[in-house]
Amino acid sequence: MRLYLFACILIMSSCQSETSFQFSTYWWKNNTQTNKTQQKFLTHNKINKIYLKVFDLKWNEGNKTISVPKVHNSLDFDSVKIIPVIYIENSVLFNFEVDTIYTIILNHYSVAIRNGIIKDYTELQIDCDWTLQSKKAYFKLLKLLSTNITHLSATIRLHQIKYAKTTGIPPVEKGVVMIYNLESPADTSTKNSIFSYDKALMYLDGYLKEYPLKVDIALPAFSWGVHYHHGKIKALISDFNPKGIDSLNMYQKKNGYYKSKKAHFYNTHRISNRDEIRYEYPSISEVDKMMGFLKQNLNQNTTEIILFSLNSEFLINNKSEYEEIISNYN
Repeated sequence: MRLYLFACILIMSSCQSETSFQFSTYWWKNNTQTNKTQQKFLTHNKINKIYLKVFDLKWNEGNKTISVPKVHNSLDFDSVKIIPVIYIENSVLFNFEVDTIYTIILNHYSVAIRNGIIKDYTELQIDCDWTLQSKKAYFKLLKLLSTNITHLSATIRLHQIKYAKTTGIPPVEKGVVMIYNLESPADTSTKNSIFSYDKALMYLDGYLKEYPLKVDIALPAFSWGVHYHHGKIKALISDFNPKGIDSLNMYQKKNGYYKSKKAHFYNTHRISNRDEIRYEYPSISEVDKMMGFLKQNLNQNTTEIILFSLNSEFLINNKSEYEEIISNYN
């Protein structure tokens, strides 16, 4: 009898060690016009929540002010909950008092509510690449926001998981661990700055389970082209697609780079002669592998997986592969 009870306890413990997943997506464009393929992706995968970036706070070095790019319309989806997200440049925290930033956020947030862009104002997510130098101001801002927002979450980078004792724990209801943009795209020796399973594991394995705050997870579903001019990064070209240029005979492909044969425009980006573009995207098999790791290493009952992002052509072009991941872990 004792042996039977012991076995039951072991089984229950092993079951409790695995988290269950719910899936959602980001929308990160100011243009909120969607297409039927994006709508079908939500319906087919029973995704009923989208995190919409409603505005940014960006430091304008030229006139020493904060600029606020924003969306002008909400996303129009039936039965989909829209969660507002505000992106704050870290430089804003260095150049303005916290009370001033807080007031600016509340003013623009109120306008977004009046204009119908934000319909549910009980939940808000803040995205900010905060550092040790800006932590004090940023955490103060989060505490102020939490007095007005019922459910406040904040993004967390991988090094802030591994070195949590040094970087601190944001004073919010839950965090969102961003498992992408792992390295600097400016480094020409980097093969893939967006995502690497092995690189991510260096920050998560042995640390994620011990993190004292409930977290959701953001995973990559986007691509870009890293544009270099004379060996230095010039721009990140969203949704860069080599298939669209292979037939133009304007590039020479070598060692993962596309080298321009002559000056031209790629969408709105000016590409000079001999400029190079490195095409980067997440390996979907590695994303699936990361899901397996998360299943075993999140010490909580439920976890939301937020795909970044629905407005990416890469997600739609690879929707069957992402749908398989969702089906396997939903």
